[in-house]
Amino acid sequence: MKKIVLISLFIYVIFFQINGQNLYPSLNDLSGGIANGYGSWGDNNVIRETEIDFTNKGTVTFYHPDVAPYHAPAIFFISGWGKNADTYDKFFRFTASHGYSVVHILNTNPGSINSSYPNALEMITETTYNYYSDWIDTTKIGLMGHSFGGGAAIWVGKNIFGTPHNWGEDGRFIFTTTPWLTFLTDINDLQNYPPNVKLVIEISNDDESSSEDYTWNTDERAIRAVFQLINIPVEDKDFIRVYSDPTTYTYNGDTYSYDANHYISYTNTYNAMDVYAINRISHALTEYVFEENTDAKNVALGNNSNQQINMDFLTDLYVTDAPIITRPREEFEYQCNSSTGWSTPDIWKLRDFCEDSDGDGWIDYFTSVENIKPSFFSIYPIPVNSVLNINYKAEPLEIQKIEIFNNLGKKCITIYNSKPKSIDISNLKTGTYIIKISTSKKSASQKFIK
Repeated sequence: MKKIVLISLFIYVIFFQINGQNLYPSLNDLSGGIANGYGSWGDNNVIRETEIDFTNKGTVTFYHPDVAPYHAPAIFFISGWGKNADTYDKFFRFTASHGYSVVHILNTNPGSINSSYPNALEMITETTYNYYSDWIDTTKIGLMGHSFGGGAAIWVGKNIFGTPHNWGEDGRFIFTTTPWLTFLTDINDLQNYPPNVKLVIEISNDDESSSEDYTWNTDERAIRAVFQLINIPVEDKDFIRVYSDPTTYTYNGDTYSYDANHYISYTNTYNAMDVYAINRISHALTEYVFEENTDAKNVALGNNSNQQINMDFLTDLYVTDAPIITRPREEFEYQCNSSTGWSTPDIWKLRDFCEDSDGDGWIDYFTSVENIKPSFFSIYPIPVNSVLNINYKAEPLEIQKIEIFNNLGKKCITIYNSKPKSIDISNLKTGTYIIKISTSKKSASQKFIK
């Protein structure tokens, strides 16, 4: 019997190694990985091609399924600062195992923003046209990025999805994790963003700077400015915050902790945080955009659905369309409205949308949205006690949804397909809130105090 068990175990290990299904071999942390559904490995073995060196620009590493060349939906991944393909190797193999081409873009000089962003774009197009044209279907394109690359993906998307390329006409998305500042992009770029892009921005709540000085890697106000200003309908974008799990787990004598830091999913050891927060969401997003799987949308862009936020035994994800930043700007290592460094006018063009002059956690811009994009409603009285009145400035308006968020971005009230002239808010606690009204063509938000 013991011999049979050992033989069976050997066959099991050999099968999964050959078949590319390594099932997270280091994931001995009570999660067991994800056996089926979003976040589970695909059926393909994966080939990693020899790195291509673009002199003085960077390098490209290409991953693809171990089959004959075919035009597959493609994901371009722009790396974090100085992080080579080995940093993300498991994630790339996971993504390619589902039948997609994956292209890793590494910038030689990421700090030279005026050249590194265009260099990333050039490496993407040259790789597609001159190296792997048989493998890349330009009608279905995803952009992913981490840290520096997460910010760069927004600028690259403007160019890849827009003129002159217009890639992704049959499916296009952006998935960024712990993104850094988005440079070379202004409000007109965002408000005229190419249509039909799906967007997921995922940040880590404990994204502490590597300098260990109790500052945070990226000013989240900059990320929120991009998320709120970009011309993507609310149903096609989600802002996700990943929380560290406060519990320490022990399995087979090993201790595991789950930290929502700057490098989840991009380290040598996978754990449940990587599986549920990164792989599961990105897998669902590709299935929704490339395969038109509507069930996948409820995971990738679920607007706080249980299927989206549930992380098994880990702390739930927090998903919102109205992200609130509560840390003071002094705690961010790279401040988006600083008058020096990265915030010079020719690089950080959205710096004016990061100011919080009264220190209430709200960017000043978002307390007066109508100054930039005329609002179609007003509210009164402010402060309000129990009944919030709404005055609609344009007729006719077909209201699809009215939402009220608290100062943590949590949705407190939702009203569908109705156009009320007043809303009872007597059950809300005293504090600051945002009311957001969405029509089929636009949305607008205003702040009020109860």
